[in-house]
Amino acid sequence: MRFLLFVSLVLGCGVIFAQETLTMDMLKAADYMKGKQTFQGRCSACHTLSDDGADIAGPNLWGVFERQAGSKPGFAYSATLTKEQFEWSADRLNNWLADPKGYLPGNIMGIPEPVPAADRLDLISFMLIETGAVDWPRPATAFTANQADRSLPPSERFPSFWNHLMYNTVRYRWVNESAGEELRFDVYNKTDGSIASNIKGLTGFWHITERDFFCYALTGMPVGVGQMVECFPVAAMAIPRFSEELWTSKPQKGVALHGGIAPGRPDWVDGVVESTKN
Repeated sequence: MRFLLFVSLVLGCGVIFAQETLTMDMLKAADYMKGKQTFQGRCSACHTLSDDGADIAGPNLWGVFERQAGSKPGFAYSATLTKEQFEWSADRLNNWLADPKGYLPGNIMGIPEPVPAADRLDLISFMLIETGAVDWPRPATAFTANQADRSLPPSERFPSFWNHLMYNTVRYRWVNESAGEELRFDVYNKTDGSIASNIKGLTGFWHITERDFFCYALTGMPVGVGQMVECFPVAAMAIPRFSEELWTSKPQKGVALHGGIAPGRPDWVDGVVESTKN
């Protein structure tokens, strides 16, 4: 069996597509650990891979290869995906990951930024293994390499995550169209476990669980029921990225919460739990 990989190079105002044929040997020889790290950093906040994995913000991906797009029972897909008639394959996934917004306009994938070409082969190879699409074994180091010492504090176990989330601004846009609500607000995760905000009265706290999920709670919100709780894998934020909107979640019924990371934070945050601003 052979797969096609399409690599897009943006030059000037045009897009040039270079086509390369990939054999199963090439996919088999890809870097499993690099693919795993890419999946953890870019995909694991929304998707699980194992045959008993649950749907999160996105569907569980076990058996996704050679399954029709938008057809997994029990998951609410966008109208864009449900009307498509293609089956997922390595080349389809590669094209999707190269340009998630442009490949199928109107889809609602939570992190719509492209995966760099240098990472896609390893990522797709990893996913082929972990979703049961191929029968070659995982490398012997799959569950032992690069495992952090759990006795260390989070700042040492997850330095990239820690620096990214503790010293920058998390920017949100809350939208509930049926209730006529839209709110933009910033929060600041602090190293003492508290959360400050640029909205007066809006505070919170965060905690990292034994399964390495970052869970946070906000209260005093002037929208919805006034409070919310969310969790996501620490690995999902292991690759530093800055953008006004990097992901979308649904913390309450009818609500779309768009989140992103902005570099830096105001000076007043240090040593202060809550802003005095309105």
